[in-house]
Amino acid sequence: MDRGKSIFTKEVFTAEVIAAGGSAYSSIFDLSQAGGQFSMQLELTGDGTAKVEWVGSNDGTTFLKPNNANDIVTAFIKTGGPGSDGKHIYGFVVSLVKFMKIKVIETSTTDPITVTATLAIQ
Repeated sequence: MDRGKSIFTKEVFTAEVIAAGGSAYSSIFDLSQAGGQFSMQLELTGDGTAKVEWVGSNDGTTFLKPNNANDIVTAFIKTGGPGSDGKHIYGFVVSLVKFMKIKVIETSTTDPITVTATLAIQ
């Protein structure tokens, strides 16, 4: 293990209520010092369904989902995760971009969700 690389963590959503069919964006993360490892710890309540993705930018203004980007998770529900309690950690890959935001979308379009999420970057 390379002990020279630090891990940065940040709670990106704290009990964020997302309306049915709605979405929420995190603040901007500057990835200029990132080593390329990413994970997202999620906690979800409510009867809706979440999709979590990342969007990137090279100018810090316009954020887009790159054509080769995979979602962090799709169809995550309050009984998802290894303990069936709406909690899980997902590793994900980010393309070469200078800035990133996390986007959470409620996809059932019938019920809201409440999301708490913590991002780890190395």
